[in-house]
Amino acid sequence: MRWICGVLAGAAALLVSEAAEPDKARPHWAFAPIQKVVPPEVKQSPWVRNPIDRFILARMEAAGLKPAPSAPPHELRRRLHFGLTGLPPAPSATAAAAADAALVDQLLASPHYGERWARHWLDVVRYADSNGLDENAAHANAWRYRDYVVNSFNADKPYSRFLTEQIAGDLLPAAGAPQRHEQITATGFLTLGPKVLAEPDKMKMEMDIIDEQIDTLGRAVLGLTLGCARCHDHKFDPIATAEYYALAGIFKSTRSMASLVTIAKWYEHPLATPQQAQLEEKHRALVEAQKKVIAAFVEKANQQLLVDKAPAPLPAKPEEQYGKDTRDELEGLRARLKQMESGAPRMPSAMGVADGAATNLPVFLRGDHDSPGTVQPRRFPRVLSSGQPLALEGNASGRLELAQWLAGAENPLTARVLVNRVWRWHFGRGIVPTPDNFGLQGEPPTHPELLDWLAGWFVENGSSLKKLNRLIVTSATYQQASAASAESLARDPDNLLYTRAPLRRLEAEALRDAMLEVCGLLDRTVGGTLWEFENYKLVFDHTSKDMTTYETRRRSLYLPVIRNHVFDQFELFDFPNPNMMSGDRAASTVAPQALYLMNSPLVLRAAEALALRLTEAPPQERVAQLYQRVLARPPTPTESARAVAFVARFPGSPGTTVKAAAPAPVWQALAQALLAGNEFIYLR
Repeated sequence: MRWICGVLAGAAALLVSEAAEPDKARPHWAFAPIQKVVPPEVKQSPWVRNPIDRFILARMEAAGLKPAPSAPPHELRRRLHFGLTGLPPAPSATAAAAADAALVDQLLASPHYGERWARHWLDVVRYADSNGLDENAAHANAWRYRDYVVNSFNADKPYSRFLTEQIAGDLLPAAGAPQRHEQITATGFLTLGPKVLAEPDKMKMEMDIIDEQIDTLGRAVLGLTLGCARCHDHKFDPIATAEYYALAGIFKSTRSMASLVTIAKWYEHPLATPQQAQLEEKHRALVEAQKKVIAAFVEKANQQLLVDKAPAPLPAKPEEQYGKDTRDELEGLRARLKQMESGAPRMPSAMGVADGAATNLPVFLRGDHDSPGTVQPRRFPRVLSSGQPLALEGNASGRLELAQWLAGAENPLTARVLVNRVWRWHFGRGIVPTPDNFGLQGEPPTHPELLDWLAGWFVENGSSLKKLNRLIVTSATYQQASAASAESLARDPDNLLYTRAPLRRLEAEALRDAMLEVCGLLDRTVGGTLWEFENYKLVFDHTSKDMTTYETRRRSLYLPVIRNHVFDQFELFDFPNPNMMSGDRAASTVAPQALYLMNSPLVLRAAEALALRLTEAPPQERVAQLYQRVLARPPTPTESARAVAFVARFPGSPGTTVKAAAPAPVWQALAQALLAGNEFIYLR
């Protein structure tokens, strides 16, 4: 046993030693430059629609397997609509156009495309409308960052630019106020994280915030757990503690907090227009004038009191000696002041960062800021740099250089991580199954040549996410049916070779939105905020009543995300923990989900509204209407016969009429059965 322990200890020491030496770690696939890959030749070339299919089919053929047939048009149409917009297709849409490239372009041009893909990105950047942790203060302006993401995806902003703006948008030149406001709003990416706002040790608070920023940036953009190097050299990846503090110096040189005084406040950029600033100044002048009126009134009253009480001196609390009329008048003046102060115009602002004093940090031994070591000049990790990394000098923080380095085409990880995320969002599993960890502890890619080809193609095509989405969804790989052959199930049980399309449950937000949409209740308005809450004000903290309401017809994207108290429906259907970044949502199947679909007020209201939308017609025709609205297809003869029989047998209802005020219970019950069914909840 002692011998085994000695071997393990020696192996661990060797691993740590190699991890701290980047040159020895370069053979790891993730740190190698992106390779120029030629799509392989395949035997079943007629199946191929674009180069993606060659990589997938080559692996299938090597395993002696064949791809599944193309998905039925109605299934593919539904898959495309949800995949690109997060909403179901309209009942009137024709299934024949499901695979048409024109449909794909139509969906990519929809304003709802940006909403769908923004939600994916918000998982990665740990978006929330409150701080969480010790002081759950309101992020009342976080929605501006959310809308920035929606607008960026809709405009197909190049990912390189999108990324640069989020790290250093405040340092980029701008053509005018609108562009500047957009760019500084983008830097909300760095301030959205949870913070311990009542931490008495202010240096620890700062370093914890910096650590959270580095950890999020590392996993979100590079797929590396950089935060592991805060206390010691990374145990597995080639990131030394010295390199961690070289990066930390960049964020120490960045102003993320407006105040560290308990309760601390994060930094926000003012966004007021000149007209709004004038309005604020006018209001401030009116408030000051009212204060002067009150001061003059008190002074006059005190003088009168001296006359009335002479030769006695002015009492310690002169107001108590005022006559009733004087006290009432003073109370009215102060009430007016309070009303004026409460009616102050709310000036727009956005969470974000700004450059501070350029600072190089020492290595804090074991992560303890009270134990400083050697000062590290600000620079980037060597393992991802060609040659010796250049130290950052001057009075700037270095964030702009960091952003440009991350977004640069020569960085081997940024494009790989992004295309892998997009693949995961379409297929439920990334080519690298651990999308947030490309390091030595992450899983290797199942199709490494495809990953590099996609990354290279993405860079060559201007890092356009719309082009990448179009490429993926028009591939034969994406358009396969989800039904698997017996041979594929036996030899590719986990679908690692993509021998069929994955069967995927709708996410919490898509499920709620789909229910509201098919019953005609969804408000499709894009952008803005629903949450009228004072900025920095404390919200629900498990000791007080949660006053947040989710009763709205707007899309789920616009519902507030309260850290420490996520919306019940979202939590039930695997909404990610908003306290940390997450690029890989879970997909559980538990009994409470079925109970929710049976008893939720939302489902019952949707079923009632859906039943009310049925037109006067014989039962068979109304059954067809229901199926078309809910499942985007007509019922099979068997389904139709069973539904009509159910209507006929339903207690107390002949099922032949639909009232305007309330639907016949039988049609509401049938509508709920379809809404709660697997075919509605899952994408084939």
